[in-house]
Amino acid sequence: MVALEKAGLAGNTRILYTSDHGESAGVRGMWGKSVLYEEAALVPLIIAGAGVTEGAVCTTPVSLVDAHPTILEAMGLNGDNTLPGRSLYDIANAPDDPERPVFSEYHAMRSPSGSYMLRLGRYKYIHYVGYAPELFDLADDPGETRNLAAESSHAALLSECEAELRALVDPEAIDARAKADQKALVERYGGPEAVAARAAGGNNYTEVPPEVLAEL
Repeated sequence: MVALEKAGLAGNTRILYTSDHGESAGVRGMWGKSVLYEEAALVPLIIAGAGVTEGAVCTTPVSLVDAHPTILEAMGLNGDNTLPGRSLYDIANAPDDPERPVFSEYHAMRSPSGSYMLRLGRYKYIHYVGYAPELFDLADDPGETRNLAAESSHAALLSECEAELRALVDPEAIDARAKADQKALVERYGGPEAVAARAAGGNNYTEVPPEVLAEL
């Protein structure tokens, strides 16, 4: 903001600070982002500028699909009402809605199954095609250490979550499409062996800092 003020742009500039994913960073013994647990799925989000209350904290869940209508609104453009997402400026200035559903999905990095996350208030439901689901109570278990999906006392909630998910997406159909697209892309680059050889020739990942490795 200081730089914008010095440039005389603070009065007509809006700032959206976010990221595309979080990072496991050793949680659950994993490195990377290829899961839908909070440490990898959560992203930082700060908005500032005209029409945004300074210092306010909004508890309404949002996702990156909300960035699209937000940017369009900031530019004075109309969005496509058929697309998912809602302007973050509208959300920030509306009453908090902690029950707002948030959806995410993952299909990459050698994943054997498409995975889908649905956040419904305090609960998070993760659906895996061909594998058992997960259900977490983020209010009582923010670290997601107790999977409630196998507990009979949560059977009704589990069914409700799956129904909500299937109202948004067909998990099996989308998983099949993703795998077909991935297979076609691999073949385009010479097949599995060629792709593996190319990957073996260089480091495709951000290395774990040596000082961190020394502590493991």
